[in-house]
Amino acid sequence: MKDREIEKLTRQDNGKQEQHKNNSRKWATFTYHSPLIRKVTNLFKNTDIRIAFRTTNTIEQQLTQKTSDKNPSGIYEIKCDTCKKKYVGQSGRPITIRHKEHIRYIKNCNPISAYAAHVLYNRHEFGTAEDILQLIRPCRKGSRMNQWENLYIQTYRQQGRLIEEQQVGEENPLYKQALPPNRRT
Repeated sequence: MKDREIEKLTRQDNGKQEQHKNNSRKWATFTYHSPLIRKVTNLFKNTDIRIAFRTTNTIEQQLTQKTSDKNPSGIYEIKCDTCKKKYVGQSGRPITIRHKEHIRYIKNCNPISAYAAHVLYNRHEFGTAEDILQLIRPCRKGSRMNQWENLYIQTYRQQGRLIEEQQVGEENPLYKQALPPNRRT
């Protein structure tokens, strides 16, 4: 009889130890890049390590833009120092590099860009990047950047702030709707 009671108590004790073991499992976190990560985590299936996943693209990251970039890419404007009209452009590279290219065209009397043509043909002056270059909208290269550039070109043209040498595509009536009432002409 004592043997049965001892055996019963031992079984109950082993059950508690297993529960304690399950609670003391360690966790490993993997960044979920693709379904292949599942194959890697399956290697841990029969161990005491539990697996958790995290993503690299959260909603917050998609909706907010990083402003820590000191030399960003995106839609920019370059102001003419003489007439104060502006050139609107886009660059997937840092905008200061693109500004240096415009200045090089001017110094080499090469009217490749509309801004260089404006300065050369009208004998206007240009300034330093700090004085005449401004980022209008930070964004990445792609079709979205093209749309933002077209919006700003059309807006500046309607407001009379765009240099004459800049080519303007077809006027898009949707852009008028996209602007707040105080920025429409």
